[in-house]
Amino acid sequence: MPLRVLIADDEELARNELCFQLERSADVQVVGQAADGVQTVALAQSLVPDLVLLDVQMPGMTGFEVAHKLLEQGIQTQVVFVTAFDQYAINAFEVNAVDYLLKPVESSRLAKSIQRVRQLISQSEPPGEEERQRVVKYTAERRNRR
Repeated sequence: MPLRVLIADDEELARNELCFQLERSADVQVVGQAADGVQTVALAQSLVPDLVLLDVQMPGMTGFEVAHKLLEQGIQTQVVFVTAFDQYAINAFEVNAVDYLLKPVESSRLAKSIQRVRQLISQSEPPGEEERQRVVKYTAERRNRR
């Protein structure tokens, strides 16, 4: 069964790029796209995707507000933040995010995130301290490359 993904980003180009990368994987289905936080919550409620690829800064509601709302409403979906801002990485785990990807998204990192989501769905466990440390290391490495 394909992994059902909702892409939420206020930039159409960013959504299209993620769709392009995900289309190369036969076991992933993009079920919807949202351009703002309010639309993201509505689509997550109706589509109940396995995964939401979520930008941090969007109109209407921030990505963190969306993630909180999804948790409050008990919507069973995994969240991976996709953003240009590395300073929010630690905050992502406060809303049980699986991963934190920095734009431009590298195909290999996206594939690893998809793999982690699949593992979590099969295990039904939120990310732990090891995952937090991995993301902190990744964002520091990306920051140093600039």
